[in-house]
Amino acid sequence: MRVNSKPILEKLGYKYLTIFDDGIEPEVVDIKFSDILPQFLENPVGHAGIVCRSRLYRHQWETLKALKDNHNVILISGTGSGKTEAWLLYTLKNQVPTLALYPTLALANDQIRRIRDYAKAAGFEVAIIDARRRDELVRKYRSVSRVRQELASTLITVTNPAFLMLDLKRWAVKPRGAFLSRFLERAKLIVIDEFDFYGPREIALLLSMLKLLRKLVNANFQVAVLTATLGNPEELASILDEITGRETEWMGGKPFKVPNHTYLILGKNLKEVWERLRELKDAFYESNVGEDVKKALEDFDTFRENLYKVIAVAESLGLEVPKPYINPVEIFKEYLADDGLTLVFTRSIIKAEELARKLRAELSEEAKALVATHHHLVSKAVREDVEHKARMGEIKIIFTPRTLSQGIDIGTVVRIVHYGLPDNVREFHQREGRKGRRKEIEFTESVVLPISRWDRELLSRGIEAFNQWIHLPLEKVIVKRNNKYSMLFEALYKAVSPSLSRELTREEIELLEKLGMMRKGELTRRGKQAWQKMNFYEFSPPFGIKRIKIEAGREKYLEDIGFCDLVEKFQPGSFDYVEDAVVTAHKLGGRTGRIVRAVIEEPLRLSTLLSNDALAYAYEEYEKTKRSWREQPNIFLDYLVGRLHSEVICVV
Repeated sequence: MRVNSKPILEKLGYKYLTIFDDGIEPEVVDIKFSDILPQFLENPVGHAGIVCRSRLYRHQWETLKALKDNHNVILISGTGSGKTEAWLLYTLKNQVPTLALYPTLALANDQIRRIRDYAKAAGFEVAIIDARRRDELVRKYRSVSRVRQELASTLITVTNPAFLMLDLKRWAVKPRGAFLSRFLERAKLIVIDEFDFYGPREIALLLSMLKLLRKLVNANFQVAVLTATLGNPEELASILDEITGRETEWMGGKPFKVPNHTYLILGKNLKEVWERLRELKDAFYESNVGEDVKKALEDFDTFRENLYKVIAVAESLGLEVPKPYINPVEIFKEYLADDGLTLVFTRSIIKAEELARKLRAELSEEAKALVATHHHLVSKAVREDVEHKARMGEIKIIFTPRTLSQGIDIGTVVRIVHYGLPDNVREFHQREGRKGRRKEIEFTESVVLPISRWDRELLSRGIEAFNQWIHLPLEKVIVKRNNKYSMLFEALYKAVSPSLSRELTREEIELLEKLGMMRKGELTRRGKQAWQKMNFYEFSPPFGIKRIKIEAGREKYLEDIGFCDLVEKFQPGSFDYVEDAVVTAHKLGGRTGRIVRAVIEEPLRLSTLLSNDALAYAYEEYEKTKRSWREQPNIFLDYLVGRLHSEVICVV
């Protein structure tokens, strides 16, 4: 049964505004998938069976033709437009060894599943490798050379830029230590998907890696760049021409979308707010407010459309008015009855976990299994399990800050809830692109719950301003040709690589010397540290910080965290919302005794806090505050229902 938000909101007494968008059907050509790959009909595995009789979108056909003409390709098209199939048809039809790069493999589970289905239907193997899978493969084959051999034998290898960069760094000092070396020596196509995911630093590193690959393997590979948006495709095309010595074509396409209803939820107590503002009419008129505000004070429907504008004016005049009331949990409970999946996007991990806990607290034990969270602090295995259960209809609501906004196609998503709008239009559309990606879905919904200052600032300009904002063109990704960070990485690479050291240019040497990274033709200690710490997503060592949870005297190792998370989320006293634990200490070591070796966590309970010197003081402050409110202190209950949070304030 499909659930419609309109009767739910009216039943619960909410006032709301709506925007309706028609569906979009991209232009197609008179060629079917099975015309190109008849194996899809003969062996309709998974997605291959779904698309085999479908006609190609025009941008897919144009991409296929450009690749067949031995050109590079830049495909600019929105989410749900079949960009993966565009290059995959070429690879499978012509048996082209292909390296496919996705931002993180944890966010590309759906693409990987589709690639595997298509490849299996066509009779080919696909290899997936990142740091976790590398360790699994080494344990399985008990030999790095055997792993290299297995990877080299596949038609398609899927990895992420972080692993590729680490592997290229291994290659620089010990070619035999690189897991991908043999495969890259025969690769004829490199695909960079989700290009708009990356910032300027990551884009610089991606282009540098392409340049270095040309030097290392001396191969004339093609490049396909897939992106939802790109500000200067001509510049990127020119750079790819220069790197590969091939002509680059770029084309665009429209995404598939079903009809969509957007609900902007205003609140329950709007009449009360309006009546209170009408009592303060004189203060508005004395301040010579605009005619639209005056009209809103006289007409409720006008007030409803300009709610946040009128409230913003009242606050600027120093007037105290009640705020619109929204209880999101009672709305979420109604969505559990939907056949489809609801994704709730929040602005932080803390809020995602808090909302999930509040919702579960009102459900039966059986119904609690219908609710899940999904973010990078949840282990990869659990995230994959959540995605699988969501596809099978065993989970109905997932709360997530961002990890489900890019690349993942669960297929059953029918509703996106924005618990607070994102800061930019691109992320809004990335969120929206997760839903309505199957033709059998009749309609989709977007539900906006305004909770932040930014939401109120945007909505204070009226419903039309909000409508214009969500229909703005996407912010463009810009590619810069002469990037110093690119030069730094390439210079350091050549400096440590015996095979490329002679190719160091005078400009690169001068840059390293200027930065104190080279002296007399050798890297200094500073240069060696920069080489070690220069990684794709962080400037930090290429390993994580260990997390240890101590419970009942036993140590349990949790998933590693990055250095940024260590600073921002895992300081002593910080809550671990996934483990219901609190950080009680850091294991220190190193030459100075100040290096964090591991994070120690213990279950969040009163005994844990009272046995820790610093946390005991914090608990006394908490208890004093609760007593002053004439409330009974219960730290775990306040944590569970979202009244108690931890926050690390970074002062740089």
